[in-house]
Order: sequence, then C-alpha cells, then structure tokens
Amino acid sequence: MTKDEEIRQVLTTIPGWKQLPQEFFDFCLTRSRWRHYAAKQYLYFSGDDPTSLFILLNGRIQLILTGEFNEKILRVLRPPTLFPEVALDGKPYPHAALALEATDVLSLDREALRQYLGAHPALLWPFMQALATDLRRSYRQIKNLSLGDARLRLGAKLFALAHAHGIPAKNGFLIGIPLSATELAGMCSLARESVSRILGELRQADLIDMEKKNITVRNVEGLRRWIHERESLKGSL
Repeated sequence: MTKDEEIRQVLTTIPGWKQLPQEFFDFCLTRSRWRHYAAKQYLYFSGDDPTSLFILLNGRIQLILTGEFNEKILRVLRPPTLFPEVALDGKPYPHAALALEATDVLSLDREALRQYLGAHPALLWPFMQALATDLRRSYRQIKNLSLGDARLRLGAKLFALAHAHGIPAKNGFLIGIPLSATELAGMCSLARESVSRILGELRQADLIDMEKKNITVRNVEGLRRWIHERESLKGSL
C-alpha cells in the first residue's frame, strides 16, 4: 500500500467522512502537505493567521488557551480528526496547538478548502456536524466550569477523558494522556492543591489509580454515580 493509499484510508475513518466521494479525498491529497512534528513542537500559536486546517493522522495534539500569565488545556485530540474547524471563518486561531508526541498531519490550505466547499455545497454537512459536536462540547465545558463545584468539575473531566482516551487495562481504563495534577488543574480551572486533594478522595473511594502521571479509572460506572451523587447534593442545597 502506498503512502497516499494509507492516508486516503485514514481520511475515510474521520467521523462523517466515510460517505464522501473519492473526488474529495483526491482534493485533500493534492492540496495538502504532509508534515511531521516532534513532541513538544507547536503547529501554530493563538493569534496566528489561519492559513491551514490540519488532519491528524497519528500522534496526539493538545489545544491550549493562552493568557498573559497562564494557559489552559482546552482539549486533547487523537486521530483521525480535522482541526480547527473554527478557522474556516478566516479569523486568527483562537488557541495554540502542541504535539504531545511524534505526530503526523496533513496541512490543508484553508482558502483552497473554502473554495472547494463553495463549489460543492452538498459536502458541507460533515463539517457542520463537526462544528455542532465542538459546540456541544464547549457548552458542556461551560456548564461544568460555571455550575459545578470542584469535585464535579474534576470528576466530569476524568469521566470524559476515560471515554475519549481510555485504554482497556487490567484494572480499568487507563487514560491515554499522561496528566499531572497541575495539568488537570489547568483543564478544570482549579487550584492544583484542590485537584490533588480530590484525586486522593477518588483513590480512597477505589475509583481511580494513579502512578506518576498515569491515571486509571477503575470503575467508570462508579465514577458516573459519584458525579451524579454530588450533583444531587448540590441541587438540594
């Protein structure tokens, strides 16, 4: 199998893309460039001009919201996926993208894609679905951060990570992203000390295991019940 054939096969596994015509995949292959990024290498920074969209072929990408004095992990991407769809509006990238490990992507010219979709409007549906999924994810994050207390925030984040990046292990589901308490705190907009304390509570409840940066959710259903119990307690106050 040639490299183009391998890439074409990956493209068909992007959610919603399986039914797209072969002509679209031909377009992606001819109007994109294959790029390799080493671990800890940035693809782009917040505020850069959105010249490209990217298709993650292998590896992992961390999307980061940056402020003057801090940063927050917005999302961790795994292949195959197109990102960031928001750049289709032509405005600067709203976040930075960092390769967490050796990563391969296709860099797709944004203007060429815009023109192609303009000439083939029937193909817009998968992109609209992807944007809707991201919007729902953003609403969920806003809800967790604005309405939930510290335990709800962290529990919901671990539950989501176990579903999105969980790897079956002997004692549960290993979250396939090494995360420190500081990184989890950034994800949940919490103090590191609070995260460390809550992680200890979850370990005592036999819901998670931790070994350095490796977190295993021992009981996903039990974690879900733990979250719902705290939601109920909060609602009764």
